[in-house]
Amino acid sequence: MREEEIEEIATKVAEKLSEDIAVGNLMLHSVPYQEGSPGIVVNETTAMAAPCRCIEYRPGKKLCFSRGIIGALSDEQETVYCPVTEKLESPGLEKRLADWMDSVETCKAEIAHIPKGERLEPWLGCMSRELRASGIEA
Repeated sequence: MREEEIEEIATKVAEKLSEDIAVGNLMLHSVPYQEGSPGIVVNETTAMAAPCRCIEYRPGKKLCFSRGIIGALSDEQETVYCPVTEKLESPGLEKRLADWMDSVETCKAEIAHIPKGERLEPWLGCMSRELRASGIEA
């Protein structure tokens, strides 16, 4: 597979994930958290050009997402990739993201002892369990 084809596939995946964040699969957006917090930039050009979509899920706590990046952006990434933001407002989504972040924090603690590079499977298992316990479809 050529590099152009790989980049095109990655871009399409990132766009689909970004479009689906309001109603879609939060499990995939949790994957960057297993190794830290920043989103995974898969298409920097798209990420720089697209507005970020941000939602406050707790007072003073927000998550921002951008096309071209898988997962929520770190504060540093927001500075780079979010000169323009769109505010997402949805009480249901706010609750869902608050529960999601609780699951992320629980799973970060649970896998902290596992060496990097071996965390994906335990992470996905933990997130699946925690999201299901919160009533979130993963």
